[in-house]
Amino acid sequence: MAGNTDPSEAVARRRNELFFWAFAVVVLLIFLGRNALWTSEGRWAEIVREMIASGDYLHPSLNWQIYFDKPQLSYWLIVPFAHVLNGVNEFTVRLPSALAALVGLFGTVTLGKRLFDRQTALLGGWLLLGSYGFLFWGRTAAADMANLAAVILAVAYFFQVEERAGFFHYLGFYLICFAGALAKGLPAVILPLALILPHLLAEKRWKRHLRFGNIAAFGLAAALYLTPFYLAKIVLPVAGQPLSGAVDYSGLQQVWRENVLNAFVFDADSLFLYFYSLPRVLLPWTLVIGVGIAGMIRQWKELPPVVRQLLVGTLLMFALFCAAGTRRWYYILPMTPFCALLGAAGMTRLGYDGWNRPALVLMRYLVIVAGSLCLASLIALPLWNRVVRVQPPGLLIAGLTAAGILSLIVMLLDNQPNMPVERLTGMPPRIAATVLGGAILIGTLFGCVLPSLTQFRTEKPFYLELKGALAGIPPDAMLFWQDNADEKYLFYLELREPVRDTSSRNPEENYAELRRFVADHAGKRVVIIAVNTPSELAELEQAAKRIGLKIDVQKPDYSEKPTPGVRDCSNKRVVWVLELPGRAPTQATGK
Repeated sequence: MAGNTDPSEAVARRRNELFFWAFAVVVLLIFLGRNALWTSEGRWAEIVREMIASGDYLHPSLNWQIYFDKPQLSYWLIVPFAHVLNGVNEFTVRLPSALAALVGLFGTVTLGKRLFDRQTALLGGWLLLGSYGFLFWGRTAAADMANLAAVILAVAYFFQVEERAGFFHYLGFYLICFAGALAKGLPAVILPLALILPHLLAEKRWKRHLRFGNIAAFGLAAALYLTPFYLAKIVLPVAGQPLSGAVDYSGLQQVWRENVLNAFVFDADSLFLYFYSLPRVLLPWTLVIGVGIAGMIRQWKELPPVVRQLLVGTLLMFALFCAAGTRRWYYILPMTPFCALLGAAGMTRLGYDGWNRPALVLMRYLVIVAGSLCLASLIALPLWNRVVRVQPPGLLIAGLTAAGILSLIVMLLDNQPNMPVERLTGMPPRIAATVLGGAILIGTLFGCVLPSLTQFRTEKPFYLELKGALAGIPPDAMLFWQDNADEKYLFYLELREPVRDTSSRNPEENYAELRRFVADHAGKRVVIIAVNTPSELAELEQAAKRIGLKIDVQKPDYSEKPTPGVRDCSNKRVVWVLELPGRAPTQATGK
């Protein structure tokens, strides 16, 4: 009863959880918008920018063409922050992922408290927060963290309300699942059901849930899920045309293709992808979590039934991932909260003994070594310019120094009589310092080190330079050679119309498109963008000669140049601004 709760224990619990959530908020939000957009982040940023510019929130468009690669919710989540926080930028497009990560942590801790105990729940939360895959995607604009949050939150909610489940409880469960489906795809519905399936089968619990209210709640949630697709079908798009001649404005064809048809396509080449991708996303705690789960399995008969069911459900989820036809290393991300909890339960049961001891000793020394190296970066500062010949970012040095000092202080406080680290975090003795020290180090990596290195990236500065240089040239007079239009180019130049591209694998089709482009803009200024690889430049030169287009591929008007002193092997963009003759060139004889 609440009246019998020890006041000092209640204060300790509040302190533990306040520290955990404060740490999580700082690690997920600090310098979140400092990095320039990278890889697929440009897609989310540009789609939301086009949504806001056109006022069409039902039909996602990329390069002003209908683009239903993902359902609408992952884009909608960005829109309110863009309206409130100074438009669509690097911070606003990543903020929903960071908030989804906090929701995922809440679901993990809630499930841990329900199935295990408070200490295990907090340890599982810390392990998840300090894992590579979680922090990487929690600070990246994408739909993957929303998918993780929906899966773990749905499972946690189910176990919270199972004994008193009624229509609205069922509705809440299915709404969480379908919200995840509307952000990423139908696996957000399938995975929670697969994980709780062993629990439902045990003692024939499924019969308790075979009710009209359950079925009605599922139907209502499914109808709400389908509503945006139906509205997209009946409301004509404001901007753009469907890609590849498609006639489906709703996006349901893409859902069917990605979640049903592709799920049954057997791909032998990537069959074992998740056997090494799951350990990868759990780094640096892979060994500790694996040993903890192994210890749980060794004590199988002593485990409570619900824990055995969770283990079987997690294994079933892994089997579903492996059986699916479409595989990417990060698709396995929804498994990480359950692995973190099971690993934490194994460590809490055995403590610092048994198999846990060598794994924790190894991690302890790794944390000490990593913290010492971080601190050594300040001492080695005078040697920096001699080694890399560039000025180190101030944020990098400050972040490494702070991380080294804090992590080493935490390790020095380990095993103190008054157990300050254990009292602060609520984690088990002899484990808390190592986990907290590791979380400080990996949090610094993502929160300070990587954002500090953005000054060496050249893509955003180059595109901002082009934004001023190409002002006045309409987007239709811009062409990407042998490539799709780069989303980051569209975003940073804030183009309001589609640009042309030649992205076919057939060189003759690309040549034909270049010829049409030149003919359509005879007598006008045009822009041609390419990648500075020898093969692409050679093919552009050959195609230009065939149509009589004068272009010196070795002397572009604008070039994306690497940062001085930094070895950069990535491909760079080059741009030509051409004044086309008033009469379209004719095809040259021969090839």
